[in-house]
Amino acid sequence: MIRKAIEKSANGLAVVAAICLVLMMMQIVADVVLKFVFNAPIQGNLEIVSFYYMVGVVFLPLAMVELRHEHINVDVFFMMFPRILQRLVYALTSLVTAALFALFAYQTFLDAVNATRTGEVMMGTNLVPIWPSRWALPAGFVVISLTCILHAWRAFAEADRFEPSPAPPDVGDEPR
Repeated sequence: MIRKAIEKSANGLAVVAAICLVLMMMQIVADVVLKFVFNAPIQGNLEIVSFYYMVGVVFLPLAMVELRHEHINVDVFFMMFPRILQRLVYALTSLVTAALFALFAYQTFLDAVNATRTGEVMMGTNLVPIWPSRWALPAGFVVISLTCILHAWRAFAEADRFEPSPAPPDVGDEPR
């Protein structure tokens, strides 16, 4: 049940990130068209793209990427370890990673509370309120922290199905 909640949260944040990406593309295209066709660019476009869309695109899908074991890893020696040692190392590194992301979540939560309280804005061509975007970071960090804890737990609870890395992708037919 907890596993499903974490997976749904990770996938939900990834969907929000995908929506941010589509909206960012649409807004940039609209800005270019308005600028060159009507000489009327979108006011605050750079600030909105930078502080809303980019933040969402970068920080919200972190947990989904971790859930799929698709973050970059180097396992030169790791794969030579006995299976039990692989599980132990994987679980310990997952817990350390979870602790670091929990610290990030805590600090960015404090920053988001402060930004909300002060009504943080970015000065550009107009004042653009950016405090709402500050909440994406603690949301992303909390869910990736929970995902890392889930992976540490699964390394031992589901030892028979433990896989520290995803299966290699299908690359299609072999060259002839």
